[in-house]
Amino acid sequence: MALGPAVQNSSVSSPRGPEDWRWWIALRMVQGVGPVVYQSLLRLFHEPCRVFAAGVDALECVGVRPELARAIHGFDRWAEVDRDLERLQRTGAVIVTLHDIHYPPLLRHTHDPPPFLYMLGEVHPADTLSVAVVGSRDPTSYGLRMARELTVGLVQFGFTIVSGLARGIDGAAHWSALKEGGRTLAVLGSGVDVIYPPEHRALARRIMSQGALLSELPMGAQPDAENFPSRNRIISGMTRGTIVVEAAEKSGSLITAHAAADQGREVFAVPGPVGQRSRGTHRLIRNGAKLTESARDVIEEIAPQLLEAGSPRGVRQRPLPLEAVPLVELLRRQPLHVDELIARSGQPATQVLATLLDLELQGVVQQLPGKCFALVESAAG
Repeated sequence: MALGPAVQNSSVSSPRGPEDWRWWIALRMVQGVGPVVYQSLLRLFHEPCRVFAAGVDALECVGVRPELARAIHGFDRWAEVDRDLERLQRTGAVIVTLHDIHYPPLLRHTHDPPPFLYMLGEVHPADTLSVAVVGSRDPTSYGLRMARELTVGLVQFGFTIVSGLARGIDGAAHWSALKEGGRTLAVLGSGVDVIYPPEHRALARRIMSQGALLSELPMGAQPDAENFPSRNRIISGMTRGTIVVEAAEKSGSLITAHAAADQGREVFAVPGPVGQRSRGTHRLIRNGAKLTESARDVIEEIAPQLLEAGSPRGVRQRPLPLEAVPLVELLRRQPLHVDELIARSGQPATQVLATLLDLELQGVVQQLPGKCFALVESAAG
């Protein structure tokens, strides 16, 4: 669409409420309005409600294509808009728009930022100092260890960790950030009220208390495969750099890395043993990504002044409750199914389940598919 003179310059303001959000949701539902067109309309009219208030002729006069002008004027999906808004309010989520002060500032300056994000939790100004940690959904023990060590080192220097809540490297990065008392943001490939994978529900709840769940998708949206490439460009766009830990040649993590490069952000890759699991990361290194062995390698590129300032802050370790010690000792040897933990520990099932939930929220254990549990490396000291 050709751009005419803007009606009013966009400005950053305080968050608004459901009546304003209704117009933002509706404009996104108009056929033909993607992120780039949406941003153009905001530059022209400043507010979505003004787009709908303009007639077809007025829209065409400022450069809107005739078919798009007619689609806006004839929009009739208000019942769907209201269902989305009702579900949002019932869940306790909010909408953060491009005009809001809480919209991630780095994302705002990308080519195609989402016009708004659904959010559970809070985004803080300090989250601008952030790094994405992504990688394999089926990592090796080496990959998990590297993800945790990198995350711990970055959190100790005040970085917020951003990832996608997926199994494997994503989950390890989120849990490690939480355990260290740091902040972490999860960008979902579903609605913020649809947690995937389901075993990460406890992780998602904990993230909401030390960060936020974010998505550009409507409430109730399922984690369909086509959602994830778009989700990945949000992860990279929110951060100063993306670290890839273990990625095959066709890994989705490479999409995030390529998006980061396109957005002018730093790309880091952790080397691994020669083989399928490391081919993607090794290709990134050959193509210019920084070979990364420690958090210091990342900080040197993004915020070297932090290294000059001195040592990272100390991290307080939380003692384990007495009833958790037998469970942790059992899990030191290998991951176990919950039924086996109950049988071997000799504790009542209700107590074991409650303790596992508490340990999961603390980032000491993580739940695997099939109701198995594994100890998060070094989490229990």
